[in-house]
Amino acid sequence: MSVPVSWEQLDEVDPTTLTVHTVPGWLAEHGDPWADLHEDPADLAAAHALWEADLERGLGELSFPPDHPKMPGEPPRVQPSKKVAEHWDEHGNRVEPPSAGPDRAD
Repeated sequence: MSVPVSWEQLDEVDPTTLTVHTVPGWLAEHGDPWADLHEDPADLAAAHALWEADLERGLGELSFPPDHPKMPGEPPRVQPSKKVAEHWDEHGNRVEPPSAGPDRAD
């Protein structure tokens, strides 16, 4: 659940007490610090200009989701139920299985 609190209220808020039943009372007592969020919207022109400049330099869009390289020692990124032992080395790195031959189907 997302609950609007101000920076000053962070020290007094116990996240374990914020539920769908308690938040309305919290807001009634403390007010909604996000109430005027859209009164003074930020100007995104500078951020857009940076994005345009990146495109002109050939940087393009980032992949989504981002492609993070596997780090040494990181466990396999596969559901345990789908992990086939012959596809992983002793360090948890994926190895390509041998290609299927005429008498073998993977």
